[in-house]
Amino acid sequence: MVEPIDGYKVVFALAEVDPAFATREILVADKRDGKPLDAKEGPLRIVAPGDKRAARWVRQVTTLRIVVVK
Repeated sequence: MVEPIDGYKVVFALAEVDPAFATREILVADKRDGKPLDAKEGPLRIVAPGDKRAARWVRQVTTLRIVVVK
């Protein structure tokens, strides 16, 4: 689960990020063009290039959490 400063939450399933299941990439960025992300985007940003819509591209990430669903 990815949580930004504004409380929005995004979830990626294990099969989406594990290379044994898929060939896609989910990026955790802290720089753009070699420079640290500015306050509007950083400190971290999630980029999911394989998504058709950018709904899971998250800026101002404060928390990355592994969640076990039972």
